[in-house]
Amino acid sequence: MTRRYALGFLASFLAFHTSKTLASELKIPIKVGFLPITDHLIIVAKELYKHPNYEIIPVKFSNWADLSEALRSKAVDAAFLLAPLGLMLRVSGVKIKAVLAAHKNGSALVARNDISNLQDLKGKNIGIPSRFSTHYFLLDKLLKSSNLKNKVNILDMAPTEMPFALLSGRLDAYIVAEPFGQLAVSKKRAKNLIFSKDIEKSHICCILNFHEDILNLNGFDKVLENFKKAAHFISKNHDEAGLLGENLLGQNHKIIKNILDQNIASYDDLSIKKEDLERLKEFLIKNNLASKALLNLNIDSYLAV
Repeated sequence: MTRRYALGFLASFLAFHTSKTLASELKIPIKVGFLPITDHLIIVAKELYKHPNYEIIPVKFSNWADLSEALRSKAVDAAFLLAPLGLMLRVSGVKIKAVLAAHKNGSALVARNDISNLQDLKGKNIGIPSRFSTHYFLLDKLLKSSNLKNKVNILDMAPTEMPFALLSGRLDAYIVAEPFGQLAVSKKRAKNLIFSKDIEKSHICCILNFHEDILNLNGFDKVLENFKKAAHFISKNHDEAGLLGENLLGQNHKIIKNILDQNIASYDDLSIKKEDLERLKEFLIKNNLASKALLNLNIDSYLAV
């Protein structure tokens, strides 16, 4: 390569990226908080689709507490949150709206290989990511139906710690967002005891929440449409979605593809049913996880029209 050619190439490259940067600077940035889990895979909308006036800025967090606080304080404009956490933020006075389900289903109760069935879990340690999670709601439902309620030890644990905790013997089983379940399964030392979709069909888990003022921006409905288009893309293109997910989530694309191939998580329907949130609301109150103020929360006021 000649020096003149190299300089010309460099000039063209810089000009292209400068114009791209300037174009981005003219757009209104919309910061969207997410965790590195397949539940939040539709954040790939950032890479797939563009809007002439708004630019999605993905902001990665490592835990639910920090993500929730960022949305509460408006450090981000939107966030993917566990459905119960969204309810708790809304009732605390944060002006957010539930816009889309991030996915449907999406988890498995993963257990050590020597555990053959649900009854083997009696007296064992089961990990959950939070008491304010759909995972806890689903586990409670499963334990009741299996006559194991109050016969297991439920431990709150960060999702990133769960695979090692199971492999080291601290946990006997856990239910959490993927890919942290399939990470343990991929080591051949754990199994999928039951998928969450087989505990409750088409259940919600995470919800995309936006601050109300952002939703009122002119033409913003097209941004939301891009998230729906991303979900459709994921459903039809597992390989490509896995690669995009690896780039944004930092998770292995083969594991993401495997999760999609097995239909552990579904992106075909992002609708939110009022009755699903009502049941989660009742669960939080019944289990003394929420103040009585939640009783008065009008779910319709939380749902975006």
